[in-house]
Amino acid sequence: MVQFSVAVFIYPGADILDFAGPIEIYTTGSPPGVESPFKLITFAHENPLQASAKALTVVPDATFSEVESKIEEYDLLVVPGAAPDLLKTYIDSKEGGEIQALLRKFVTLSPRKEQGQRVLQSVCTGSLLLGASGILAHRTVTSHHMSYDLLKELCDKAAGGDSCTNVVRNRWVDAGTTEAGVRIVNAGGVSSGLDASLFISELLAGKERANWAAEIVEFERRAQDDGWGA
Repeated sequence: MVQFSVAVFIYPGADILDFAGPIEIYTTGSPPGVESPFKLITFAHENPLQASAKALTVVPDATFSEVESKIEEYDLLVVPGAAPDLLKTYIDSKEGGEIQALLRKFVTLSPRKEQGQRVLQSVCTGSLLLGASGILAHRTVTSHHMSYDLLKELCDKAAGGDSCTNVVRNRWVDAGTTEAGVRIVNAGGVSSGLDASLFISELLAGKERANWAAEIVEFERRAQDDGWGA
């Protein structure tokens, strides 16, 4: 079976379920006798770091520079959200600039031959980092429902004017592919990361694997237009 390499970015103050939800889906065991299609690591600038209002101390698997130096080896990159005020400050920081640069590089990478697909996934306000990096221009996207205006503002700023970004109130959004073929998927709100991750699981590993994961975690899958995702 083809195996997809997943890198989950974590930063101080990141919402716990934003990154824990996708991790749960991608690491949930496959049916007996079937190899898992996902191999996952977490990475960050700090080690350890405190997530979500210092409610959890996280020890990432790798440093930011380690993943950055071999980003072409990863098929799925997950970016969680955080409180909007925290992100507005983080976007302008040195570390925020580095993750934005990494996002811009990732979306230009062609899929690896065997895997045939790369995906960039944001959860909740993680889309603000994507928007600030300039990669959501001319796309239909979503975010947490309290950050729609901020997302559009950041997209427009990155574009130097009108980004033509269409922000919609969806559970999650398949925002299409880049010129290199990287698919961008936004989850609307915190728990929507589970829905988006199951969609991506089906996209990469098939419906049987996605349905198995949903059953194991006892989560009822929802369509991208089923509610607004908080």
